[in-house]
Amino acid sequence: MSLQLDCWESVTAAQVEAALSEFPDLIAWQGYVPGWGRPYGGGWSADAAKAVMSAGLGYLPLLVPVGDPAQTPQDQQGWDEAVVFAEHHVASAGGKLTICGLNVEAPWSSADLIAWVSVAQGFVEACRNSGVPSAVYGAPDFISALSGAYAPEVIYAGEWPNGSLPPSGPISLSSIPGIPDSSWDGAGQRIWQYQDGHSVSSLPFAVDSSLTDSAVPYCRLVSVPSPVPGPTPSPVLLGPGTYQVSAGATITIS
Repeated sequence: MSLQLDCWESVTAAQVEAALSEFPDLIAWQGYVPGWGRPYGGGWSADAAKAVMSAGLGYLPLLVPVGDPAQTPQDQQGWDEAVVFAEHHVASAGGKLTICGLNVEAPWSSADLIAWVSVAQGFVEACRNSGVPSAVYGAPDFISALSGAYAPEVIYAGEWPNGSLPPSGPISLSSIPGIPDSSWDGAGQRIWQYQDGHSVSSLPFAVDSSLTDSAVPYCRLVSVPSPVPGPTPSPVLLGPGTYQVSAGATITIS
């Protein structure tokens, strides 16, 4: 089982290393894009995102709407700008945006559900305009409504069988309660947040735990290619004569 941790708080490099020691199956961390929407605590710093990616973990940046569809960008330009916001956040941490997430966790009526589906579709289209896969977080009934041409490439389902306690039995990405097993069934298309906020010994704050897949296209540090060495210059053999080697200095070879 591969683990993704999720938390509102920015993490430090030392905290990431401590979590890796506690959770050998940890492969990714989810954070929140700062300066857009409603990120609790101001969102994640670039240093936090860099700490995660520098440790070899994948990073999933999430955009958090304000909690009201009417206050969330409805025009496509607004969504395109939101994805660019996420791109700048990841780039400032030395990474490349290879997936962008949207967090939808507000309660809703049937009318709100329709509105949030429309919001998610605008987000998915913006990701496609930027050439990056989209991931949408939400409850299974909301996730299941995201079908058709603007369904996200990756679903991120929040379904806690045992609340903030560990599951009482085995769990599998192929069997997320409330999500049809045949939907988003390819490699890297599912993340399941299966445990709500809980304490862990390696961190001073609560985290959510998610089951994930190593094929999810998480953001990572940009690799800087090593310089290619040029050819070694061949020595120049000088014949007899007098040569100037510097201003006012000569050398004579006989």
